[in-house]
Amino acid sequence: MRWSLKRKLILVIIISLFLPFLLLGYLWYNRTERTIEQNAANYSRLLLEQTNNSMNAYLTELDRLAIPFLLHPAIQSFLHLKSDDYYGQFELEKKVRSELYKNLYSSRNDIYKFTLIMNEKLYLSSRDFILDERNRSYLKLLDLDRPGTEFTIEGVNRVEGLPLITAYKVIYDPNQPMNKGVLIVDLKLNKFTELMSSLKLDGFGQAYLLNNRGEYIYHPNQELIGKAAESSNLSGLAGRSGFMTIGSGANRSMISYRTSELTNWTIVFEMPMKYLTAELEQLRTMAFIIFGCIAAVALLLLGSFTFYLIKSLSFVQLLMKRAEAGNLNVRAPEKSKDEIGMLYRSFNTMMDEYRRLIHVEHTSQLKAKEMQVRQKESMLTALQSQINPHFLYNTLGTIHSYANLAGVQPISRMVTNLADIFRYSMDSDAQVVSLWSEIQYIRTYFEIQQERYEDLHTEIEVAEEPRLREIPCIKLMLQPLVENALIHGYQDYQLSPDYIGIFGISTDAGYEIRVIDKGRGMPPEEREQFNHLFHYLTDYNILESDRRPASGSIGLYNVHKRLRLVYGEPYGLWIEKSDVEGTVFRVLVPSDNEAG
Repeated sequence: MRWSLKRKLILVIIISLFLPFLLLGYLWYNRTERTIEQNAANYSRLLLEQTNNSMNAYLTELDRLAIPFLLHPAIQSFLHLKSDDYYGQFELEKKVRSELYKNLYSSRNDIYKFTLIMNEKLYLSSRDFILDERNRSYLKLLDLDRPGTEFTIEGVNRVEGLPLITAYKVIYDPNQPMNKGVLIVDLKLNKFTELMSSLKLDGFGQAYLLNNRGEYIYHPNQELIGKAAESSNLSGLAGRSGFMTIGSGANRSMISYRTSELTNWTIVFEMPMKYLTAELEQLRTMAFIIFGCIAAVALLLLGSFTFYLIKSLSFVQLLMKRAEAGNLNVRAPEKSKDEIGMLYRSFNTMMDEYRRLIHVEHTSQLKAKEMQVRQKESMLTALQSQINPHFLYNTLGTIHSYANLAGVQPISRMVTNLADIFRYSMDSDAQVVSLWSEIQYIRTYFEIQQERYEDLHTEIEVAEEPRLREIPCIKLMLQPLVENALIHGYQDYQLSPDYIGIFGISTDAGYEIRVIDKGRGMPPEEREQFNHLFHYLTDYNILESDRRPASGSIGLYNVHKRLRLVYGEPYGLWIEKSDVEGTVFRVLVPSDNEAG
């Protein structure tokens, strides 16, 4: 995807302005939220510890509460009653209700009932008593060898529909080997409600109390008291104390808990995080509003500058497109003194220089073409003044006829081939021919040379011969290479030519032709000189270049230059190898007529 300058500037603004603020805001908010959460957890832990201590003190007070009850004369007399003394039981129960309970415990609204059970027939209660299954379970404690004499917190029981906390204690006299009875105290939940209701932060949150079996001992919703808590409320409780967070988003809450060593009950305090972070949310909203105002002003300023910059660059782009379309007279305004004005002035200078160079180049090319035309006209005039082509063809035809009549076939073949060569080379209308025509011409040329050199063996192998008519090349491209091989590869060393081969094959770069001989080759420095000239002759300097090889044939250089003039780079000539074993010329031409 291609990104425009406008999109890039917007991306830079977002990365440099918005992202740092959002990242810092996110880190600040998270850090502040964790700090508030930790402080709230520490504060709630102190509240839980205080509440736990108060609850332990309240439950421990049961022992002190039972002392005046057990030491009262009426209770002592009751402990020594016989099981069939119903009248004595009635009188003592009446006395306990009227004196003891009224004087000692009527002022306490947290005690619901005292019950003392000696056996199934002998019992005493501050309220109506029914010997039900629950009370019979307490009598089983009397069968133990040495039952505990401390108060045991049993938990929640519902009596007459009311949820009560029940504690019991076995009355045991070590001086007598028999258990006397079981004292049962039923406590109302008002004291627990008072203690648990104090667990609030700024009036928010709720607390509940769980026993070691996960049942609610206290809950603001009294219908849940005595019922098992959901497993999700207990899944994160680990250890004696701690805190955790549950839920997500607006339903996220912090839960602190503390388990009592005395009762093994767990006080749980749940606080919605939205109340803890309410001020933080307001601060964050205010920060976003402030940032939004700052961002709006920054965007306004940056947007104005960006619009000016984009508009200026778009105008330069428009001028360049007009110049690409051929309008070289476009100019940019030069009023501004900033970098945009400098860019406009540079553009105008570039266009002035470009027009000047085009004028110079056009003039040079016109002069060069004019010189070439005049040179060709001079050459043709000279040839025409020396010999008329029709006269030459008629003369060669007459020689061919006399040779046939005389039966001298070598002369007949040479004259025919020579006429074809003259006709091909003197046809000035076609300077670019097909590779097939050039190969046919070089076959004719080889037949004439084989009449001169009896030992000369020639070989022509070109791949995909049916396609040769589609492959373009310049006329008389291969003959200079063959002549160079005959003269400089063999004759200069006084050798009789014995082999010349031409091989062609299609490549990714084009159609590649190799001309190979087995002569003595050229010196390495001469080969390097030619290849250096071939490499130097680029599309950029081809018209200005007038370099020639310092030694040797200029036919090779002319072939390379003609190929570069017609087809451009990378087409042309290259000396691949030249040593005592022979020379290999490589010629690269386009593989179709669309090149160049």
